[in-house]
Amino acid sequence: MELYKKWFEQNRDRIVSDYMTYLRFPSISAQKQHDKDTIACAKWVDSYLKKIGFKTSFWEGSGHPVIFGEKISDENRPTLLFYGHYDVQPPEPFELWKSAPFQPEIRDGRMYARGAEDNKGQSFYTLCAIEAFLEHHKDLPFNLKVVIEGEEEMGSKTLMEVLETHKKEAKADFLFVVDSSMGSLEKPSLTLGCRGVMTMEVTCKNLDTDVHSGHYGGIAFNPIRALTDALSQVIDKNGKVTIPEFYDDVLPLSKEEKEKVDFSFNPEVHRKEVGIRAFHKEDGYNPTEVSFIRPVFEINGISGGYAGEGFKTVLPKEVTAKISCRLVPNQDPNKIYKQVVNFLKDKIPKEMDVTYHYHGGGPAIWSEASSKSVKLVEKAYKDVFGSCSFIYTGGSIPITKALAEASEAEVVCMGTGLDRDNIHAPNENFGMDQFENGFLLITKTLELFIIG
Repeated sequence: MELYKKWFEQNRDRIVSDYMTYLRFPSISAQKQHDKDTIACAKWVDSYLKKIGFKTSFWEGSGHPVIFGEKISDENRPTLLFYGHYDVQPPEPFELWKSAPFQPEIRDGRMYARGAEDNKGQSFYTLCAIEAFLEHHKDLPFNLKVVIEGEEEMGSKTLMEVLETHKKEAKADFLFVVDSSMGSLEKPSLTLGCRGVMTMEVTCKNLDTDVHSGHYGGIAFNPIRALTDALSQVIDKNGKVTIPEFYDDVLPLSKEEKEKVDFSFNPEVHRKEVGIRAFHKEDGYNPTEVSFIRPVFEINGISGGYAGEGFKTVLPKEVTAKISCRLVPNQDPNKIYKQVVNFLKDKIPKEMDVTYHYHGGGPAIWSEASSKSVKLVEKAYKDVFGSCSFIYTGGSIPITKALAEASEAEVVCMGTGLDRDNIHAPNENFGMDQFENGFLLITKTLELFIIG
C-alpha cells in the first residue's frame, strides 16, 4: 500500500480539485430543470474515463445516459466490473445547509457538498484508484469495465431499459458496487447485501379548493385527517406492518448466516452521529436487525394545507404522502405496491378522490460470505483498516440485482461511507480520510485479484 499512498500524496492537489469540479455539477436526476447540468456531469465523467485510458460509450434510453467504459487486455482473462452513479439527491431544504450544496468546501478535514459521499465521492475515489493501478500495471492482468449511471436516485429507469441490449458489454466475472457504508471507523465492516425498495405516492382529495376552516370545519372531512388516519394503521403497537400478505415472501436468515454478521446495536452511536431521540421497535428484533434483514414501511413526506410562517386557518383541498418500503430478498416491489394500495383503499373514505403513483423500486440482493470476491475484499478491508466484520445495509441500490443478472457476475457491495456523512440530507459530507482509505481499498482489491 505504500506505493499507492505515495501516488495519492503526489497527486493530492489534482485529485481534490477534480473531486470539487465533479461536485459542482447539480446533477439532480429527479428535477427536470437540472437536465442540462446532469448531462454536463455525464460528459465530464466520460472525459475522465477517456483520460485514464478507457474506451467509452453512452448507453442511451429515455432518461439520463449510462456511461460505460472498458479496458480489455485479453478476452480470456477475468473481467472486473465497477458500478457507481453520477446523479445526486435534491438538496432541499436549502436553508439548513451551512454552505451552498454545489459549492464544495473542506471543513475540518471533511468535504461538504451534495454528492460528497453518495455517490460522487465513492465513484471518484474508485476512478482515481483505477488510474493509479493502471499506471503501475501497463500489462493489465485482467479486464476492467465501469458502469456509471445518472438515475440511481430515481430508480435507475434508463439503466433498466438498456441492460437487455447491452448484456454483452456488461458481461463480467466480478461486480463491485461501490456505493455502500462500513458501519463505523471503530468496527470496519463489509456489506454482504442491501435491501430492496418500493417507492410511491398517494394523493387524497376532498374539495375543489382550499376553504375557510371555520366555515367548513365540521362540514367537510379534512383529507389530511383521512390520509394520516389510514397511514397510522399501517404499523401496530408491536412494530409490525399490518398490511395483509406483507411478510408472506420474507425468507429468514439461517442460524449459520446470522452468526457471520455483526448485529450489535449501540444507541449512543446513533444519538451522537445523527441525534436520534426515539428508536423504532419491532418485537423480536433489535434496531440493527430491523435495518439489516427486516422489511420496513416508511412515510417520507406529507404535504397539504398551509405550512408557512405564522398561521392560516385553512382546510386543504388535498394532501399527498410519499411512501417507501424497504424490502428483503424474495419480496417483489411491484407486489408490495399493490398490497399498499389495496390497504389504503380499504381505509380511506370511498367518497374521496384518491390517486396512486408508483415511482418504482428494485429487489434486495445478498452475497455469500464464502464467495471469492467477498473473501478477497474482506482481506482488502483488513489490510487497510486492520479488521473487518460483515453487515447488511438498510439502504437500497435498486439496480444491483438486475446488473448482477445481466453481467452474470459474482457481486459484492463495498464502500467507506459512514452514518455521519448525512447522505440524502442537508450538509452531506465525506471525510477526506474516508476518501483516501476508499482509494486504498480499491487499489488493494485490484492487487489481490492479481494473486486470486
